[in-house]
Amino acid sequence: MIVSEFIKKFEQYFPSNLAYKWDNVGLQVGSDEENITNILLSLDLTNEIIDEAIEKNANFVVVHHPIIFTPLKQINTNTYLGNLLSKIIKNNINIYVAHTNFDLSNFGMNKVLADMLEIEDQKIIELETLDEGLGRYGNLNESMSLGKFIEKVKNVYNLDTVKLISNQKMNYMIGTVAICGGSGSSLLGNDILKYCDIYITGDVTYHHALDAINRGLTVLDVGHHVERHGILSIKSQLETFSQDYRVFLSNLDVNPYKIV
Repeated sequence: MIVSEFIKKFEQYFPSNLAYKWDNVGLQVGSDEENITNILLSLDLTNEIIDEAIEKNANFVVVHHPIIFTPLKQINTNTYLGNLLSKIIKNNINIYVAHTNFDLSNFGMNKVLADMLEIEDQKIIELETLDEGLGRYGNLNESMSLGKFIEKVKNVYNLDTVKLISNQKMNYMIGTVAICGGSGSSLLGNDILKYCDIYITGDVTYHHALDAINRGLTVLDVGHHVERHGILSIKSQLETFSQDYRVFLSNLDVNPYKIV
Protein backbone atom coordinates (compact mmCIF):
# COMPACT_ATOMS: atom_id res chain seq x y z
CA MET A 1 0.00 0.00 0.00
CA ILE A 2 1.29 3.45 -0.85
CA VAL A 3 1.02 6.41 1.52
CA SER A 4 -1.77 8.17 -0.39
CA GLU A 5 -3.95 5.03 -0.28
CA PHE A 6 -3.41 4.74 3.46
CA ILE A 7 -4.29 8.39 4.03
CA LYS A 8 -7.49 8.03 2.02
CA LYS A 9 -8.63 5.14 4.23
CA PHE A 10 -7.45 6.77 7.45
CA GLU A 11 -9.24 10.05 6.78
CA GLN A 12 -12.56 8.30 6.34
CA TYR A 13 -12.47 8.09 10.13
CA PHE A 14 -10.27 11.07 11.01
CA PRO A 15 -10.66 13.64 8.20
CA SER A 16 -7.97 16.30 8.13
CA ASN A 17 -10.56 19.02 7.55
CA LEU A 18 -12.02 18.22 10.96
CA ALA A 19 -8.88 19.62 12.63
CA TYR A 20 -8.86 23.11 14.11
CA LYS A 21 -7.61 25.82 11.75
CA TRP A 22 -4.56 26.52 13.95
CA ASP A 23 -3.49 22.89 13.81
CA ASN A 24 -1.11 21.19 11.37
CA VAL A 25 -2.15 17.63 10.53
CA GLY A 26 -1.60 15.13 7.74
CA LEU A 27 1.62 14.09 6.02
CA GLN A 28 4.32 16.37 7.46
CA VAL A 29 7.39 14.64 6.07
CA GLY A 30 7.64 12.21 3.17
CA SER A 31 6.00 11.29 -0.11
CA ASP A 32 2.42 10.19 -0.74
CA GLU A 33 3.76 7.87 -3.45
CA GLU A 34 6.02 5.90 -1.09
CA ASN A 35 5.29 2.23 -0.47
CA ILE A 36 4.64 1.54 3.22
CA THR A 37 6.90 -1.13 4.69
CA ASN A 38 5.63 -1.14 8.30
CA ILE A 39 3.84 1.37 10.54
CA LEU A 40 4.86 2.63 13.97
CA LEU A 41 2.30 4.32 16.27
CA SER A 42 3.46 6.84 18.87
CA LEU A 43 2.05 9.75 20.84
CA ASP A 44 5.08 11.95 20.17
CA LEU A 45 8.07 12.00 17.85
CA THR A 46 11.62 11.98 19.22
CA ASN A 47 15.02 10.79 18.06
CA GLU A 48 14.45 7.59 20.01
CA ILE A 49 11.13 6.98 18.22
CA ILE A 50 12.89 7.34 14.85
CA ASP A 51 15.51 4.82 15.99
CA GLU A 52 12.68 2.47 16.94
CA ALA A 53 11.07 2.95 13.51
CA ILE A 54 14.38 2.12 11.80
CA GLU A 55 14.78 -0.98 13.98
CA LYS A 56 11.27 -2.18 13.07
CA ASN A 57 11.69 -1.34 9.37
CA ALA A 58 8.75 1.04 9.69
CA ASN A 59 8.99 3.81 7.11
CA PHE A 60 5.61 5.27 8.13
CA VAL A 61 5.13 6.75 11.58
CA VAL A 62 1.72 7.91 12.82
CA VAL A 63 1.97 10.38 15.70
CA HIS A 64 -0.57 12.46 17.58
CA HIS A 65 1.44 15.62 18.26
CA PRO A 66 2.82 17.57 15.29
CA ILE A 67 6.54 18.14 14.95
CA ILE A 68 5.92 21.14 12.68
CA PHE A 69 3.33 23.66 13.83
CA THR A 70 4.42 26.79 11.99
CA PRO A 71 6.22 27.23 8.64
CA LEU A 72 9.97 26.67 8.88
CA LYS A 73 12.35 29.36 7.63
CA GLN A 74 15.32 27.01 7.76
CA ILE A 75 16.36 23.50 8.69
CA ASN A 76 19.43 23.93 10.85
CA THR A 77 20.80 20.52 11.76
CA ASN A 78 22.50 22.02 14.82
CA THR A 79 19.06 22.39 16.41
CA TYR A 80 17.04 19.52 17.83
CA LEU A 81 14.21 19.87 15.30
CA GLY A 82 16.58 20.37 12.37
CA ASN A 83 18.61 17.32 13.34
CA LEU A 84 15.44 15.27 13.80
CA LEU A 85 14.05 16.26 10.39
CA SER A 86 17.40 15.49 8.76
CA LYS A 87 17.44 12.03 10.34
CA ILE A 88 13.87 11.39 9.17
CA ILE A 89 14.61 12.40 5.59
CA LYS A 90 17.93 10.52 5.38
CA ASN A 91 16.18 7.33 6.48
CA ASN A 92 13.22 7.79 4.07
CA ILE A 93 10.68 7.83 6.88
CA ASN A 94 7.22 9.32 6.36
CA ILE A 95 5.62 11.19 9.26
CA TYR A 96 1.83 11.46 9.46
CA VAL A 97 0.13 13.53 12.16
CA ALA A 98 -3.40 12.94 13.49
CA HIS A 99 -3.95 15.62 16.11
CA THR A 100 -7.15 17.60 16.66
CA ASN A 101 -8.90 15.72 13.86
CA PHE A 102 -8.30 12.62 15.97
CA ASP A 103 -9.45 14.43 19.11
CA LEU A 104 -12.72 15.59 17.54
CA SER A 105 -13.60 12.44 15.62
CA ASN A 106 -16.33 10.14 16.91
CA PHE A 107 -13.83 7.29 16.48
CA GLY A 108 -10.94 9.09 18.16
CA MET A 109 -9.27 10.15 21.37
CA ASN A 110 -12.11 11.11 23.68
CA LYS A 111 -14.32 8.20 22.60
CA VAL A 112 -11.48 5.82 23.43
CA LEU A 113 -10.70 7.42 26.81
CA ALA A 114 -14.40 7.54 27.78
CA ASP A 115 -14.91 3.90 26.75
CA MET A 116 -11.96 2.85 28.90
CA LEU A 117 -13.78 4.29 31.93
CA GLU A 118 -17.00 2.56 30.82
CA ILE A 119 -18.87 5.86 30.51
CA GLU A 120 -22.34 5.21 29.13
CA ASP A 121 -24.81 7.38 27.16
CA GLN A 122 -21.93 9.46 25.84
CA LYS A 123 -22.52 12.93 24.44
CA ILE A 124 -20.15 15.58 23.09
CA ILE A 125 -19.26 18.53 25.31
CA GLU A 126 -18.52 21.07 22.57
CA LEU A 127 -19.77 20.39 19.05
CA GLU A 128 -17.64 21.48 16.08
CA THR A 129 -19.84 19.88 13.40
CA LEU A 130 -23.39 18.52 13.55
CA ASP A 131 -22.23 15.38 15.36
CA GLU A 132 -18.52 15.63 16.17
CA GLY A 133 -16.59 17.74 18.63
CA LEU A 134 -14.41 18.07 21.68
CA GLY A 135 -14.75 16.04 24.87
CA ARG A 136 -17.30 13.51 26.07
CA TYR A 137 -19.63 13.21 29.04
CA GLY A 138 -21.97 10.53 30.26
CA ASN A 139 -22.89 8.30 33.17
CA LEU A 140 -21.24 5.54 35.09
CA ASN A 141 -23.20 2.31 35.30
CA GLU A 142 -23.00 2.62 39.07
CA SER A 143 -22.15 5.72 41.11
CA MET A 144 -19.10 5.51 43.37
CA SER A 145 -17.26 7.70 45.84
CA LEU A 146 -14.67 10.20 44.63
CA GLY A 147 -11.92 8.22 46.32
CA LYS A 148 -12.97 4.97 44.65
CA PHE A 149 -13.35 6.69 41.28
CA ILE A 150 -9.85 8.17 41.48
CA GLU A 151 -8.45 4.69 42.07
CA LYS A 152 -10.41 3.43 39.07
CA VAL A 153 -8.97 6.18 36.86
CA LYS A 154 -5.43 5.45 38.02
CA ASN A 155 -5.84 1.73 37.38
CA VAL A 156 -7.48 2.12 33.96
CA TYR A 157 -4.92 4.62 32.66
CA ASN A 158 -1.98 3.04 34.51
CA LEU A 159 -1.14 6.18 36.49
CA ASP A 160 0.81 6.40 39.73
CA THR A 161 -0.50 9.85 40.64
CA VAL A 162 -3.17 12.35 39.57
CA LYS A 163 -3.97 15.92 40.64
CA LEU A 164 -7.32 16.57 42.29
CA ILE A 165 -8.83 20.05 42.03
CA SER A 166 -11.88 20.12 44.28
CA ASN A 167 -13.44 21.25 47.53
CA GLN A 168 -15.29 17.95 47.81
CA LYS A 169 -14.49 15.19 50.30
CA MET A 170 -13.52 11.68 49.22
CA ASN A 171 -17.02 10.35 49.94
CA TYR A 172 -18.51 12.74 47.33
CA MET A 173 -20.45 10.57 44.89
CA ILE A 174 -19.51 10.40 41.21
CA GLY A 175 -22.18 9.42 38.70
CA THR A 176 -21.80 11.78 35.71
CA VAL A 177 -18.31 12.09 34.21
CA ALA A 178 -16.87 14.45 31.60
CA ILE A 179 -13.51 13.92 29.90
CA CYS A 180 -11.23 15.65 27.43
CA GLY A 181 -7.82 14.19 26.66
CA GLY A 182 -4.79 16.47 26.52
CA SER A 183 -5.09 20.12 27.53
CA GLY A 184 -8.81 20.56 28.16
CA SER A 185 -8.86 23.77 30.18
CA SER A 186 -10.67 25.55 27.34
CA LEU A 187 -13.80 23.61 28.31
CA LEU A 188 -13.84 24.69 31.96
CA GLY A 189 -16.31 27.48 31.17
CA ASN A 190 -18.69 25.16 29.33
CA ASP A 191 -22.06 25.02 31.09
CA ILE A 192 -22.28 21.25 30.60
CA LEU A 193 -19.60 20.75 33.24
CA LYS A 194 -21.91 22.24 35.88
CA TYR A 195 -24.05 19.13 35.53
CA CYS A 196 -21.12 16.69 35.74
CA ASP A 197 -19.77 15.38 39.02
CA ILE A 198 -16.20 15.38 37.77
CA TYR A 199 -14.20 16.55 34.76
CA ILE A 200 -11.09 14.63 33.70
CA THR A 201 -8.43 16.36 31.61
CA GLY A 202 -4.74 17.33 31.68
CA ASP A 203 -2.33 20.26 31.87
CA VAL A 204 -4.54 22.35 34.16
CA THR A 205 -2.60 25.48 35.13
CA TYR A 206 -2.68 27.07 38.58
CA HIS A 207 -5.05 29.86 37.54
CA HIS A 208 -7.35 27.51 35.63
CA ALA A 209 -7.44 25.32 38.75
CA LEU A 210 -8.47 28.31 40.87
CA ASP A 211 -11.15 29.17 38.32
CA ALA A 212 -12.46 25.59 38.45
CA ILE A 213 -12.69 25.75 42.26
CA ASN A 214 -14.53 29.07 42.06
CA ARG A 215 -17.00 27.53 39.61
CA GLY A 216 -17.68 24.70 42.05
CA LEU A 217 -16.19 22.08 39.74
CA THR A 218 -14.33 18.91 40.63
CA VAL A 219 -11.48 18.33 38.18
CA LEU A 220 -9.04 15.46 37.92
CA ASP A 221 -5.82 16.33 36.11
CA VAL A 222 -4.44 13.07 34.71
CA GLY A 223 -1.71 14.71 32.63
CA HIS A 224 -1.25 14.85 28.89
CA HIS A 225 0.38 11.48 28.46
CA VAL A 226 -2.84 9.47 28.91
CA GLU A 227 -3.51 10.36 25.27
CA ARG A 228 -1.08 7.56 24.49
CA HIS A 229 -3.94 5.11 25.10
CA GLY A 230 -5.98 6.86 22.42
CA ILE A 231 -3.45 6.87 19.61
CA LEU A 232 -2.27 3.33 20.33
CA SER A 233 -5.85 2.04 20.33
CA ILE A 234 -6.13 2.31 16.53
CA LYS A 235 -3.59 -0.45 15.86
CA SER A 236 -6.18 -3.09 14.99
CA GLN A 237 -8.06 -0.61 12.81
CA LEU A 238 -4.94 0.20 10.76
CA GLU A 239 -4.24 -3.50 10.33
CA THR A 240 -7.53 -3.87 8.43
CA PHE A 241 -6.44 -1.37 5.77
CA SER A 242 -3.92 -3.75 4.20
CA GLN A 243 -1.98 -6.96 4.75
CA ASP A 244 1.11 -5.45 3.11
CA TYR A 245 2.55 -4.15 6.38
CA ARG A 246 2.71 -4.72 10.14
CA VAL A 247 1.60 -2.16 12.70
CA PHE A 248 3.80 -1.69 15.76
CA LEU A 249 3.05 0.15 18.99
CA SER A 250 5.99 2.15 20.27
CA ASN A 251 7.55 0.58 23.33
CA LEU A 252 9.13 3.85 24.46
CA ASP A 253 7.87 6.06 27.27
CA VAL A 254 8.21 9.62 25.97
CA ASN A 255 6.44 11.23 28.93
CA PRO A 256 8.76 14.12 29.88
CA TYR A 257 7.49 14.22 33.48
CA LYS A 258 8.90 12.04 36.24
CA ILE A 259 7.47 11.97 39.77
CA VAL A 260 10.31 12.26 42.30
